[in-house]
Amino acid sequence: MAELVWECLIVSLVLLFGVNIGLAMGFTEIRKKEALAFSISYGLVTLIISVLATFLNSTLYSTINYCIFAVLGIIGVITLLSGIYTIKKWKETKKELCSLKSAAMLSSSACYFAGFMSTAVLLSKEITTSFLEFNLFMCIALILAIIGFYSFSKILRHAEMAYPVLLGNFMILNGFYFLISAALIPNIAELSSVQTSALSINSDISSLIFLIMGLIGIFLIGAYFKGEEITSTEDILQRIKLTAFKKTKKTKQSK
Repeated sequence: MAELVWECLIVSLVLLFGVNIGLAMGFTEIRKKEALAFSISYGLVTLIISVLATFLNSTLYSTINYCIFAVLGIIGVITLLSGIYTIKKWKETKKELCSLKSAAMLSSSACYFAGFMSTAVLLSKEITTSFLEFNLFMCIALILAIIGFYSFSKILRHAEMAYPVLLGNFMILNGFYFLISAALIPNIAELSSVQTSALSINSDISSLIFLIMGLIGIFLIGAYFKGEEITSTEDILQRIKLTAFKKTKKTKQSK
């Protein structure tokens, strides 16, 4: 159970931050060759962290297992705030490009490496297959995600919405994902330590059921947002302000 949890967490870290870093690179002035070099560097650093995690798991496992929810919560908050800051900064300056030292780039990289290191320490002690082989696939997936979404950023620049706003919105959603993960991880970790009898439901089937439930949930949320014509977090904030305004007005009228 614990092995599956940490594997899922590493996969989500690699894919979500791979997309995040790729999109953030598209927000900078770097060229294609430099972007390729950066992507490969990220993959190599990930592999080095994997090796370090193998050596350090006996020392750090208990500490990280105790505070992993806090690590994920901090990652979620930093990513969310960086997304809001990226949108706010664009509204002030209207700049379509920035340097590699931008909040989007720095926070994505720092959060990814911190999250990967923490989860890799936990997984390296629980995994039953080859840990380094698993992380070799993760390195390749990270490089492909960064390069793919760096290239895709060129297409996104032709969208109606400004690119920094698109990037900021993705970072806000990314931040929410890790905040939700921080809330769920302690419960899952507690369940993994409980001794239970063998389940009659096949794990593949249960995973498929959860996946279908998740997809249905995402579909319903997307349909609701489309029906309400909500296309960005700015629309959500405007709805919240409008609702608060109506309540205040109603309260004043009742008096």
